Amino acid sequence: MNLATAIATYLRHLSAERQLAPRTVRAYEYDLRRFAEMLPESCQGELASIDAYVLKDYLAQLREERDCRPATLNRVISTLRGFFGWLVRTGEVATDPSAGLRRPRQPRKLPLHLTADEVRDLLLGGEADDSNRLRDRTVLTLLAMTGIRLSELTGLDAADVDLERGCLRVLGKGRKERLVPLNPIARQAVVEWLRDRPRPRPGCPALFLDRHGDRISHRTVQYLLGKAVKRLGLDPRISPHKLRHTFATLLYGEAVELRDIQELLGHASVATTAIYTHTNVDRMRAAVEKLKAGGRKSPQSPEEPL
Repeated sequence: MNLATAIATYLRHLSAERQLAPRTVRAYEYDLRRFAEMLPESCQGELASIDAYVLKDYLAQLREERDCRPATLNRVISTLRGFFGWLVRTGEVATDPSAGLRRPRQPRKLPLHLTADEVRDLLLGGEADDSNRLRDRTVLTLLAMTGIRLSELTGLDAADVDLERGCLRVLGKGRKERLVPLNPIARQAVVEWLRDRPRPRPGCPALFLDRHGDRISHRTVQYLLGKAVKRLGLDPRISPHKLRHTFATLLYGEAVELRDIQELLGHASVATTAIYTHTNVDRMRAAVEKLKAGGRKSPQSPEEPL
């Protein structure tokens, strides 16, 4: 099997067998196609000719010619490891040339998020004359108070809502299913939306609908959030994913265990969730100072639960 055939087969594997999202598969395709284009002529597109030295030269070339950031190089290395690991498992190559690749260190950046007060302002509702005001408020409430991904929200069906148990059935990455609890604010928002939800187009099971009665799109959610952010004068970089960061950060600020946050967010590894430990250094320092005084006080409950 030559390199071009191997890449095409691997992409089909990611899509059909691992059931990755189309956007994720396109990202893998971009990295692998660029890798194939930048290989030296001596490799001639043959898998057997690609060794660790070829991969290291390729990464060095990216650093010099493309001025890649550490985050970009880490993504490329992950792509190469996944690809060559699959080739080893399928018996196409005997050894994995990517096994010794080292990831460059990158500075840990705090995720952009809203404060609790900003979340309250965001959820107060849209403009009074907006016919989609109730839908939009419910959408923003679920994003901010459940931490679900944009794709998970738009993929919700009305049947995925269990009001009796107070939870949502969410289909996450890799089509992994999980139950996400609704706090009283989120539950009430869903109750009101279901009560006044317009009739969907026949055969459409979606929870959130557009003006035609079809499933709401990613673009519509991004637009309605952008409109609310602009109206409130918030950071224009706030996106559905930043509301996911907000949810996790506020939870961590309430001393929720990382393992519990990991499960709520649907992260495969707690290491992914660990970034939120960097957002409350002052709070943790204050907690340590209280220990010197002979114990800590029970945390005060917020006036309005989030």
